[in-house]
Amino acid sequence: MVVILAVVAAVPLANYIATSTSRTLFLSRSNDADWFATMAESPLQSGDIANLRELAVRYHELYNTPVFVVDVDRKVVATSRSGVDVKEPDLATALDSTLAGRLPAEPPALFPWRTGEMVVARPVVNNGRVLGAAVLRVPTEKARDQVQNGLLLLLGGLLISIGAIVIGIVRPITRWVLRPLNDLDNATHQITRGALDTRVSTDGRAPELRRLGDSFNSMALSLHQARQREREFVADASHQLRTPLTSARIHIEGLSRLSPTARFALSDIDRLGRIVQRLSRLAGSDRPGADAESNEEPLDLAQAVKERLVGWKAVYAADDMELIIGEMVPGGVGPELEVDDILDVLLDNASKYGAPPVEVSVTRDGTEVVMSVRDHGLGLGSRDLKKVGERFWRSAHHREMPGTGLGLAIVRSEAARVGGRVVARPPIGGGLVIEVRVPLIDDYDV
Repeated sequence: MVVILAVVAAVPLANYIATSTSRTLFLSRSNDADWFATMAESPLQSGDIANLRELAVRYHELYNTPVFVVDVDRKVVATSRSGVDVKEPDLATALDSTLAGRLPAEPPALFPWRTGEMVVARPVVNNGRVLGAAVLRVPTEKARDQVQNGLLLLLGGLLISIGAIVIGIVRPITRWVLRPLNDLDNATHQITRGALDTRVSTDGRAPELRRLGDSFNSMALSLHQARQREREFVADASHQLRTPLTSARIHIEGLSRLSPTARFALSDIDRLGRIVQRLSRLAGSDRPGADAESNEEPLDLAQAVKERLVGWKAVYAADDMELIIGEMVPGGVGPELEVDDILDVLLDNASKYGAPPVEVSVTRDGTEVVMSVRDHGLGLGSRDLKKVGERFWRSAHHREMPGTGLGLAIVRSEAARVGGRVVARPPIGGGLVIEVRVPLIDDYDV
């Protein structure tokens, strides 16, 4: 019964091998026949067939495939070899369809016991009128050898399959060998999802698999302990930072009434406080419910920029530089956007590499809120503009000045966290404009 089922399954496979090989050969030579039909269009109209005959001879020599072209009356006008008889049954059948404007049917499958050439014909057409046909007589020896080899491989596979099924040991052995590997694969997926307490069983396994399971469990334990130590460190650090930050804020609040610079420092203290809060959230990010959505309200970018500019105006004034506060259009953005960090980098760069006056503005452009900082320095060339924001990149004009080439890379990373982008462009009148474009929160109430 098993043998009968195997033979029944092998018959369509054998037919598929022969049909597929035949179709591949037919399609490849059909493309060549189409090319010859295209090349024959002009000679059949003009009568100048010398070049067409040379092409046919060259193709025959290169691919060992005879080619000939006939006109609408079946007269051979160009051929790669003499002695073409258009009345041969295979040729006559193919020409009947081709000269009638139809593509001949695909030839039968190339089984090893069949001989003869494959006829591939294509009509030569001009403005819908058939002028003749291009015909290839394709040798099939190599294709039939391929089919024969494929059938032999199929027969060998069939015999092997029958032997394995009859013996009846493949399935039990495979399941026994692969079960621990499947368990290991499932455990690996669990580890990648964050379940670092996942372990695999090593009981009743082969010695090699038992050693592999022990190594995996040791690795998972090390990862779990490292993650636990990381969470504990972050939690302890954030807890230890809260007290000195609170004390510093109390002292600076008393000074902020007297000095804008002190208010600037107070803003930095608040920013450090937010960083400590983020560290606290990071410490619990692996716990259940840690991925819940934030309840923070959207941030008014214009208001945040104006508050930060209070301190920067004092800094610029101390350096006798003019800082202009331009248009400030309210617009809600993601609360996680670090406006102070971004503005600090852009204003610091403008003061070091640009020239006054420096203008800061917040506008809307469609679905984006745009924070732009413009200076009136030398600006950047078109090649340099494309590199703005790359890590450690610095313009050739600024390499002698202090810096790391990371500032704008940090700005680009901060903008990307809220789905934004950074654009550098040369404004009218010279200088450089850096725009930080972030998505506008539509339902923000300004």
